[in-house]
Amino acid sequence: MSRDGGSKRATRLTVATAIGIWLLAALLATPAYVGSYVRAFVVNPKTQFLVCYPYPKEWGDDYPRGIVLMRFLVYYSLPLAVIALFYILMARHLVLSTQNVPGEMQGTQRQMRARRKVAVTVLAFVLVFAACFLPSHVFMMWFYYCPSAQEDYNGWWHALRIIGFCLSFLNSCVNPIALYCTSGIFRKHFNRTSVGRESSIRLLNNGSSKL
Repeated sequence: MSRDGGSKRATRLTVATAIGIWLLAALLATPAYVGSYVRAFVVNPKTQFLVCYPYPKEWGDDYPRGIVLMRFLVYYSLPLAVIALFYILMARHLVLSTQNVPGEMQGTQRQMRARRKVAVTVLAFVLVFAACFLPSHVFMMWFYYCPSAQEDYNGWWHALRIIGFCLSFLNSCVNPIALYCTSGIFRKHFNRTSVGRESSIRLLNNGSSKL
């Protein structure tokens, strides 16, 4: 009975946590939902473009600056600091644990190398997260805090903006690539799966051609 009760409490806690996360996300997205509008930017007398702009003019100039700073702190600096701290502690523990393994047996040496690889992998994830989101935040902080940003805006800043925009979405699919580059076990299983799928497709194609 106690085990079933504990399982139900854990399930309720998980559901409540998930609902709380969704409610918090909806709350944080409410200002952008309420304030977004279509704004026209004039490049020259013959060219203009329309964008969905989340910062209404009537809310003042301090509002976009506050939102940009809040996003930099809450969505980048704080998560990066927390992730980096725990990943570094994890990597340090793994590296130090290799020094506490006694003996010079082959299995011990293999275990030490495996732990070092795990340490490199977790540190790689921190660097990937930092690299993917840094350009976007650098551009946003510059654009909204530099008084002459609109006059100084040129091809370099435009390229940084586009690169940062793309990298922020590519972060979702970069982690498996980083894991493939740093983990031999993941790479071996991935290659085996890919080769197996290619063999199956080849067999199906051969069977279809014979028919």
